[in-house]
Amino acid sequence: MIDKIAVMNEARARHRADRDTEVRNQAELLFEKYKDDPLFVAGVMLYWAEGTRISKSSTNRKYQLALTNSNPELLEVYCNFLRKYFGDIELNLRMALYIYQDIDELSTKSFWSARLRVPLDQFIKTQILPSRAVLTKNKLSHGICCLYLNGKDYCLRMETWIKNISDYMRG
Repeated sequence: MIDKIAVMNEARARHRADRDTEVRNQAELLFEKYKDDPLFVAGVMLYWAEGTRISKSSTNRKYQLALTNSNPELLEVYCNFLRKYFGDIELNLRMALYIYQDIDELSTKSFWSARLRVPLDQFIKTQILPSRAVLTKNKLSHGICCLYLNGKDYCLRMETWIKNISDYMRG
């Protein structure tokens, strides 16, 4: 019985490794196709600069691309990039807000939902932060928005694109 389980686990691991290789190979082809497209370059660079780091720890790995910012225009560009180069992502998109106590949660959600074309039911729990009034005069009227795209294939593709764009841009 234990031998059968070990054989099945090995087969699953080989299947996953083959799938990962296939996704990376497809990402290589897409990179060659889009490497001179300004939106493609902007999206990869935005994630490379501002996105969450993809954990290398196999025990604690999250397959999630997350970009957090308070600038609506920046997040709009990133959303356009995701939609164009990752395909049908709408059901895998999630958004989270970080707002201060003096900001209305519903109007802020409505703002980001309309701006980024993500339905309200795809927001996860909003984090309410203490007021920063004593620290700064700048008020983030729409809070801070974090856009999440969940999926291993997306992460593998982005890893490949970041490596390739780094090589391409450095010559």
